[in-house]
Amino acid sequence: MQRLVKSNKMAITEFVFPRLNRDPSLLQELRKVLPPAAKVTFSDVPGLLSYYRGKVVKAENIAGNADVEHSGLVLALEWDHVSSFNAFWISEKFASFRDVMKPYLLGPVAPDLFTSDNQSQSGGTTTSKYTQYIKVSGIKGPDTQVEGAWNALIVELDSQKTPSFSAWGVQDTDAFAGMLGWSSLEESETAIALPSVKACLEKLSAYGPVSSYVLELEKQE
Repeated sequence: MQRLVKSNKMAITEFVFPRLNRDPSLLQELRKVLPPAAKVTFSDVPGLLSYYRGKVVKAENIAGNADVEHSGLVLALEWDHVSSFNAFWISEKFASFRDVMKPYLLGPVAPDLFTSDNQSQSGGTTTSKYTQYIKVSGIKGPDTQVEGAWNALIVELDSQKTPSFSAWGVQDTDAFAGMLGWSSLEESETAIALPSVKACLEKLSAYGPVSSYVLELEKQE
């Protein structure tokens, strides 16, 4: 089912999980190369509202209760609208960054792009100590049912005043993203273990495969 992106003026949330070459010497070199290269690349970019870099603390498939393969690195970017992302993607600045990163990657990056009608800048979830990114892929079913399942999850978490955000895919229009902000890993693990919350996550799984990523993000200036 293809969903219509209503406007290219809506804010965009982007996640990038680079597939890194696991060679120890390359990883050590990347730790020195990435910070200055990223600073040059993501500074003074028109339309880029904020940029975070961090690590994947935990990643799993909800239905199968199995780990999701990842390299540990994550980038999260917030854009004013999709045209700003598109302009940056084809820019010489980003092309230079790709050239710098190429020796350390196993393949091209494939960003996840999401947009929301009702919220902007990820609903404040990216500024939390830990950000949980929940992605539903290959969705089968009406938008309203998926959103209803997510809203039921938020109701279950309401007593904890958990920051939340939800959005639909821009390029992959059959994808849905939900985000939660946590003050600690203990808070996250305790909440997600509640039977009522687990039931809501399982209900989301009825509409497509659900992946959950717990991220520790740091805003880059």
